[in-house]
Amino acid sequence: MGLVSLLLAAPLLQVLLVNRAPWGGPDLVTLAVLWLALARGPVWGCAAGLAGGLAADVAPPADGTVGRAALVLSLTGLLAGWWSERRSPAGAARLLVAAAGAALGVVLLGAAAVALGDEPWRSAMAGLPLVLAWTVAAAVAGAALIRRRPARVVPHRV
Repeated sequence: MGLVSLLLAAPLLQVLLVNRAPWGGPDLVTLAVLWLALARGPVWGCAAGLAGGLAADVAPPADGTVGRAALVLSLTGLLAGWWSERRSPAGAARLLVAAAGAALGVVLLGAAAVALGDEPWRSAMAGLPLVLAWTVAAAVAGAALIRRRPARVVPHRV
């Protein structure tokens, strides 16, 4: 429930706090999607990416194509959840999945903005290294704290 609440609050916190900080900061929506995908699996990751991405697309200042972040984050959540579920990583492998998912999400968001003509190349890539560093660091730190929820076992009656 806590990660879902974070997903709902992430676009608002991104606009009110992180985007106004002079030192930059992580992409909170990408982090929320990634952490939910690592904790619950690919279906939750994809659904979280769609919901969080749509919320981020319409949060002020909504200046781009609606659905751009939703598409990218649903793909990121799906892949991170799938890789996490399929490989069932523990330790360093789990941190690698978190870092790769965060990097994929941030880079694809910038690439989608350029590909759809919402931002020029220089503008999209100007803040990318700083956001990428913050997001990857926060994703790895969060992945170390998140526990994978075990699959629910339903007993079979004989």
